[in-house]
Amino acid sequence: MKNLLTIILPVHNEEENLEQLVSKIDQTFNLASEDFHSPFLIFVDDGSSDNSLEVIQKLIASRGNIGCISFSRNFGHQVAILAGMNYASPNSIVLVMDSDGQDPPYVGIDLAYQIVQGNDIAYGIRKQREGKNLIKKLLYWLFYRLFSWLSMIEIPLDAGDFCAYSPKAIQLLCSLKEKHPYVRGLRAWIGLKQIGIPYKRPERNAGKASYTFKDLFNLATDGIISFSVKPLRLSVMIGLLTFFICFLLIVTYTVAYIFDLKFGYLSMRNVPGFTTLILLTLMFNGLQMIMIGLIGEYLSRVFEESKGRPLYIVSQVLGNIQSQIKYE
Repeated sequence: MKNLLTIILPVHNEEENLEQLVSKIDQTFNLASEDFHSPFLIFVDDGSSDNSLEVIQKLIASRGNIGCISFSRNFGHQVAILAGMNYASPNSIVLVMDSDGQDPPYVGIDLAYQIVQGNDIAYGIRKQREGKNLIKKLLYWLFYRLFSWLSMIEIPLDAGDFCAYSPKAIQLLCSLKEKHPYVRGLRAWIGLKQIGIPYKRPERNAGKASYTFKDLFNLATDGIISFSVKPLRLSVMIGLLTFFICFLLIVTYTVAYIFDLKFGYLSMRNVPGFTTLILLTLMFNGLQMIMIGLIGEYLSRVFEESKGRPLYIVSQVLGNIQSQIKYE
């Protein structure tokens, strides 16, 4: 029995890669898989400033079995993934791939087959990255391990957005109302039956990556803040430690003042008001650290949810697709 497969391809300034990518997908899936012959493609144009949308329109006209969601502006890669999920067929296995060619289609087939075999989520694990400079590789390595340590749930190491989902998993992900979604964290949070598939991540086919260090930093920040309160609790711990140190210094200065102890040639009584000023400064600095951490603990949980803004705005939809789960 043939299985229905939808491939979601977020796009941001990838005009040089799209035709080659579609050709590779068709060649790989049509030759290697009777179950997933000619998968339906959903491009999500995330506010591209080049000719990506025009290339997608040509592909729709020539290949067919393609849809495209075009955002009114750039809303971000993670939002584009969720938007594509909203427009996938309700009974379809969904495969998320980058549109720069770094996610090999032959690995995508393996991920999709894991769903057929009963898993709800099958994600790619990047065992090796080609073409990345050493600094960037190190930053990726550090982030995944820091994120895993900080997170309140178990997050697989080195697992990106290259992933296949069952219809049940898609329904659950689209029901979540995150204002700053971090998809690889959300899929770990929903649980279900998951499996990781190691693969070697190649270089992009052409062009330059649109993800800058700033974008990567923002993505990392979204992931940590969305799935961990440890930084806030760490601030409370630092506040308590600061207050404890301040308390010891308060005792030290008080004893030195009462008994007129000297530090070298200096005495607490030499400068009127010095001891009082130091004691108050130390005490209130420690208290402020504690209170800032406590306030942040509560404020961070209501701030984003109070805005009530839509996650994204669609300017046009190309091809024969329609939103199944009205997430916008």
